[in-house]
Amino acid sequence: MQIRLTNYKAQVLIPVLGLLWAVSSWMLSMIWGYGLLQGTGPTAIVLGLLFCYDRWLWKFPVFSMLNTIPNLNGYYEGEIKYCFKGQDDTKKCELIIKQTCSNIKIDCTFNKDKERMTKSVSTEAFIKTDEIGDQFLYFYYHNPGSCLNGDTLDSHDGMNVLRILKDKKQIKLDGYYFTNRNPQTKGVLTVTRINGGGK
Repeated sequence: MQIRLTNYKAQVLIPVLGLLWAVSSWMLSMIWGYGLLQGTGPTAIVLGLLFCYDRWLWKFPVFSMLNTIPNLNGYYEGEIKYCFKGQDDTKKCELIIKQTCSNIKIDCTFNKDKERMTKSVSTEAFIKTDEIGDQFLYFYYHNPGSCLNGDTLDSHDGMNVLRILKDKKQIKLDGYYFTNRNPQTKGVLTVTRINGGGK
């Protein structure tokens, strides 16, 4: 697993890692004395703790001071409204978001009566905070399409820009998307988290 530090608060993380390294070094010297473990042991301990934080601990509110992102893990339901060949339409939409502090993966499914379900998978995803503190989920995706039995959805790529709206009880993602289809499709997507986000 790759740890990316872009979602961490550097001004907090660096002193915390330095303190952890110093405490680990002191503890190891008390247990085993000085030697080979003096340099490598504290480094291994700090990297192990960073791995645990990135994977699991970042979700706990008490540890949120080290990162800049919300926990979006979970299952979402909603719809997309789009225009294709001059025709407005809607489809049901489901998102599953799997997230660590460093990485986000989004699986989307789209359903419409009398059409096959289609799926999109994110190829790159990240969260940005604007100058006034609003947060947005950006993700590029690939949809393999469905051309079976008269379906007209060809394989395509696209991008979503979704504002993260959260209160104490729920998280809602609301924004727009566009594709590289020909003719191009674009529209709006709104989903609400039904469950997830657990520890």
